[in-house]
Amino acid sequence: MSRPRPAWSAVVLAAVLLLAGCGGASGAAVAAGQAPRDGGTLIIGQYQEVTQFDPNRQYSWETWRIDRNIYETLVDEDLSSPTGVPKIVPKLATSWTVSPDATTYTFELRQGVRFSDGTPFDARAVEFNVRRFTDPTFEYYDEVSATTMKLVYGDLAAFTVIDDHTVQYTFAHPFLDFLRQIPNSGNAASGIFSPEALKTYGQDGLADHPVGTGPYVFAERVRGDHTTLERNPDYWGPRPRLDRVIFKPIGDDQSRVAALQSGEVDLISRVPPDSVQTLEQGGFALPENRGVPQIIYYQYNFANPYLQDKRVRQAVIQAVDRTQLAERIYKGHASPATSIINQGNEAYDPAAVDHPYDPEAAKRLIAEAGYQPGEVRFTILADTTGQPTAEYLQQSLKAVGIEASVESYEWITYGTRSANLLPTDGLRLGEWGYIAPNWVEIAYSQTVVNRDGGQYSDTSAATRAAIEAAATNADPSRSTELWQAAAQAWAADATIFPLLSFNRYYAVSPRVGGFVWPQQDHYDLSQVWVADD
Repeated sequence: MSRPRPAWSAVVLAAVLLLAGCGGASGAAVAAGQAPRDGGTLIIGQYQEVTQFDPNRQYSWETWRIDRNIYETLVDEDLSSPTGVPKIVPKLATSWTVSPDATTYTFELRQGVRFSDGTPFDARAVEFNVRRFTDPTFEYYDEVSATTMKLVYGDLAAFTVIDDHTVQYTFAHPFLDFLRQIPNSGNAASGIFSPEALKTYGQDGLADHPVGTGPYVFAERVRGDHTTLERNPDYWGPRPRLDRVIFKPIGDDQSRVAALQSGEVDLISRVPPDSVQTLEQGGFALPENRGVPQIIYYQYNFANPYLQDKRVRQAVIQAVDRTQLAERIYKGHASPATSIINQGNEAYDPAAVDHPYDPEAAKRLIAEAGYQPGEVRFTILADTTGQPTAEYLQQSLKAVGIEASVESYEWITYGTRSANLLPTDGLRLGEWGYIAPNWVEIAYSQTVVNRDGGQYSDTSAATRAAIEAAATNADPSRSTELWQAAAQAWAADATIFPLLSFNRYYAVSPRVGGFVWPQQDHYDLSQVWVADD
């Protein structure tokens, strides 16, 4: 699967260097001196091992970046532009209507579409998918999927098949962001799978035999090495340009960069900040995008005795200079995040600050909580890519009298470790974020609310009321105001720690054309192409 890097002519390389020298501000990469062509293989170096190719059980953006080529959703986002909130466009549904109170969504389904196993896509297939995670009486109900998909469908009151090509979702309360949520999930992905595939391979087997309607079909996965997708010859939509796409997990930052430089891969994600300048000088395009709805944050372990006190949690936030973190560790290729409403979100307010950097105030808060310097101790958990950030936090906390140790793991192991916290654990890394304003509710439910609906923390009644008011609002003109108020109320509780958002993330080989980094956490490969070797 390795291949030598093409020997680019001086003219082509100069053109690419010019593009990179412009800062890549357009968010797009273009193979200089080449016309778009069909065929070839694109190899992508991902910074994590992916989880599983089951749309209802998968998690992580790197997994969804693969899955969305296999499975399609009822509506999609137009990811062809590097700027602006992507427009909602038809996909497996050709049209839809929304009730005035934003509780009922009716979709007209695309006709003539088949899954890659040859079985028809229709209303009954959608019903099968939805019942899998909503109906405990259904033969193919799956508790694992139900837990994951509750994130989006927890308020679903009814699903109705109106006819062979029309379905209707009815929610118990207004859900203004449902259309945006459908294609926008790194977790709780609404991709439609073939019912026959699940019947054939079982709940656990679907991930190893994924069957959807997408432009690419699953060919193979060798865990820890690669996943291969091939062009779907019977795809209902525009023919994708590539013959195949290979995704390779390369967790080590420098190994990922070296793989790009050698030509082993054509595109990498999560570019280490120290490599940005070197790669640009080497002729690689590194698009800049300051509107991506992605946020790095830390969750508190509320079982930790120290962090049950809001004053200690606030001290943690005030101990860390997020602006310096973005400049020092990320070389300015990231922006500080001071609100859970991330950049690129429709409700983003750049002036919002949860708790300003103030180490002296942090020391006072720790003293008010009754602790001496060095008495507050806990572990910071991160994946290996996030270790430098965790170590920066460790140093910042030490300066205000908090002793923290750092444990980092590769992604799959980290997922298991962070799901089984010890009382000595204090902070665990999260990387998520949405365009839709209801991200506030999602983040809140994932970090503060337990599975029984109770509170892990001492979250205030004011926060709960503000989030509920925003989540059940049916008036689009009030949405931004209500979600910003909810975020501000939640910030006062200091129950989540926003940290930063990236503005450089991908590096692209000169042989790649048509790649766009949109204002989204994933990308569209349908028009990406590779030059002749």
